[in-house]
Amino acid sequence: MMRHAIAVLAVGMILFTLTGCAVQYITPVRPPTGFFITNVEAPLSVNFSKTPVCDKRGSSSTYYFRDPIFTGLDFAWGEADLKSAAAAGNLATVEYADYEALTIFGIWGKFTVTAYGN
Repeated sequence: MMRHAIAVLAVGMILFTLTGCAVQYITPVRPPTGFFITNVEAPLSVNFSKTPVCDKRGSSSTYYFRDPIFTGLDFAWGEADLKSAAAAGNLATVEYADYEALTIFGIWGKFTVTAYGN
């Protein structure tokens, strides 16, 4: 009976660690995550009927690293916001924006905001 309980507990712990619950990072949008590599690109806009086509663009990124073995701490650096993206592209007005989220094994990630405008 005790061996059965320990086996069930061990299987439960293994399944919990494989779900990806512990390796999620917090972003303004929650892209789907895969186990090995996830790369998602999507718009941050919702109104596409009157969006003009713009040639100028600027990007800004935030990088993320999680140490799951030694400290369990998360490290992030960079700014992925519209203001930084507009400044990088010398944009006076921002018409629309896209984001790209790249995650590798849930340990390393990059979140990029790209602003388009004039």
